[in-house]
Amino acid sequence: MGGTLRAVESDALMESSFRRLLASIDGERDQQRSAWQRLQQESDNTRDELERIRQETEDWCYSENQKIKAEWDRLNKLSEDMAKLWPQELDVIQINCAGEIFTLPKENLCSIPGSVLAEMFSDDFIQEIPRDEIGRFYLDFNPQCFGLVVEYLRNRRLRADAPLPIIPAVQQRNMEILAEAWKLRPFMKQNRMNPMHGTSLNIASKRSDALALPSDSASGASGGEEGEIFEVVSATHPGWQVISAESALPVSSPSYFEVSILANPDSRGGLAVGVCNHVPQGTEIHSIRLQCCVFYNSNNGVLGDILGEHDVQPKLELTEGETIGVRHDVASRTLQWFHNRVYIGTSTFKQGSHEHLAAMYPVFGLYVPGQEISVDFRAAAPDFPGQVKG
Repeated sequence: MGGTLRAVESDALMESSFRRLLASIDGERDQQRSAWQRLQQESDNTRDELERIRQETEDWCYSENQKIKAEWDRLNKLSEDMAKLWPQELDVIQINCAGEIFTLPKENLCSIPGSVLAEMFSDDFIQEIPRDEIGRFYLDFNPQCFGLVVEYLRNRRLRADAPLPIIPAVQQRNMEILAEAWKLRPFMKQNRMNPMHGTSLNIASKRSDALALPSDSASGASGGEEGEIFEVVSATHPGWQVISAESALPVSSPSYFEVSILANPDSRGGLAVGVCNHVPQGTEIHSIRLQCCVFYNSNNGVLGDILGEHDVQPKLELTEGETIGVRHDVASRTLQWFHNRVYIGTSTFKQGSHEHLAAMYPVFGLYVPGQEISVDFRAAAPDFPGQVKG
């Protein structure tokens, strides 16, 4: 009898404990549901606020753009009135760009030194430009983008440092391609190191005249100007730290970037320069064995999972005061390599990898603390054997 009572009491206690446990679980669920609802509400409120700020910003930008456009129109009208008083005659050119007509002085078309546009309308080549049925020069390009170029060139008549016109978002990519193809430096985005690199590398901006750049770069081979700002990348911890450029290389024409080795305590390996089809992230930043990449590693040579045939000189040590340059040839899908601006060979990409090469980012790997490099993304590429110029 006593045993039966104890069993009943034990069952009652277990049932009571189980009910308390269920009540506790239900309470926890209610708290979680309430917290989730609060988070959802806060998320909705934040999204609404961001949308409001975005709309206000767009409205403000549009309003300011209209004001600026009206002012430039006034200045252009003033410029046209002043042009009537100029004693010399201007060689005014009419251009039919895919159906849209533009009129501006020839000297304006040639006002960006080194551009394809300046070469195209020079005395040596202007007769090679096709014409439409009534004799206007005919260009088969995006007329919206060409109109932005014309607007900028007209503004340069009044101010040599005229700002770029506002480029619509839908034309941004087309404008980048046109700027690359025509070498319109004012429109070309200046590449830089990826600020969201996630490594222990230190990036500092320094003036070129404060850097111990190699003599070729200092003499202007890099295309830089005295006092130009360069980013210096420094290794602070041992082990691979890999960083990429913020933007991919141009897709419409060959490109070149050059790395100056400012300091390298150990040149026997652990300093790599190359290209990759994506921005390294996560654990990738701690290895140069990346997917879809090609590197030249100091004291080793070229390596990478998409490396094809090559004749690149191996075993070069990248020591302090030297440079290594990489030229990416879009048309032939090859890389030309330069050591101290001297050609050291060409590498191809492995068969079957071309479909993955729509974008190629410059990448840099540092392994030894104290290593320092500076990258010039606007350096002029050296000549090399077999180069096709044009």
